[in-house]
Amino acid sequence: MKHIFLLLIAGMLMLSACEKKDDGPATGTLELVCKANFAGDPLVIGTAYDYPLNDWSLKFYLVDYLMSNVRLVDQNGEAISLADVAIVDFSPVNTDPAKAAAGIKFTFSDVPKGTYPTMIVGIGVDTAVNRTRPQDYPSGHPLSIGANRYWDAWDSFIFTKTQGLADLTGSGVFSTPFSYHTGGDALYREVSFAHVTRIEGGQTTTMTLDLDVRDLFQQADGTWWDIQAQPNAHTPDDPAMLMIMDNYEDAFSLF
Repeated sequence: MKHIFLLLIAGMLMLSACEKKDDGPATGTLELVCKANFAGDPLVIGTAYDYPLNDWSLKFYLVDYLMSNVRLVDQNGEAISLADVAIVDFSPVNTDPAKAAAGIKFTFSDVPKGTYPTMIVGIGVDTAVNRTRPQDYPSGHPLSIGANRYWDAWDSFIFTKTQGLADLTGSGVFSTPFSYHTGGDALYREVSFAHVTRIEGGQTTTMTLDLDVRDLFQQADGTWWDIQAQPNAHTPDDPAMLMIMDNYEDAFSLF
């Protein structure tokens, strides 16, 4: 009987130890650093870059995009939402090489720990969100009136903005403005990255999403967009808009 009693006590102690076992925090933090480059060099606002057509040069003054429906997908196919919508605007940030190299940081907390083999990023906003209006959002929201991202003529939010000046003569004079804005339901894109991400409880994992702006201007046949022939995009079915939005997948690198 004494042996049985001792076994019972031992079992209760083991059960108590198991119940008190702490596996640590159930969630971690993900930092997503968004960067922009031009053919591998950090994109600095107002800096001249060689364009691979006719020895032209470009300077960029406005480069941004709407990032939406950002999510991680676990090994069972379950999506973990990180962000509904955010503006990634390099214009006020990439003012020198050091700041451009540092990028723009977005922090997502309370991410369930685990292994995620896929990350998905939307560029623009989906049809449901595009049916809303800036007045539907409070001040400070990425889609609010103050964000200045809605074009009534398109009946759409503006998904991306790429603007600057071009030197088309080789004279060093940047006298040709170019402006490519994109939007419209049909141009919303989701980019899926096969990238294994491990979120550890109580720890921070950092990932970098790098955009090569030069790649946005490469056409499907491998040639480069003729900025002189069409320096602007005006309508949602414009070939320049389609090219730019289709190119985001290849222009991105996630590491």
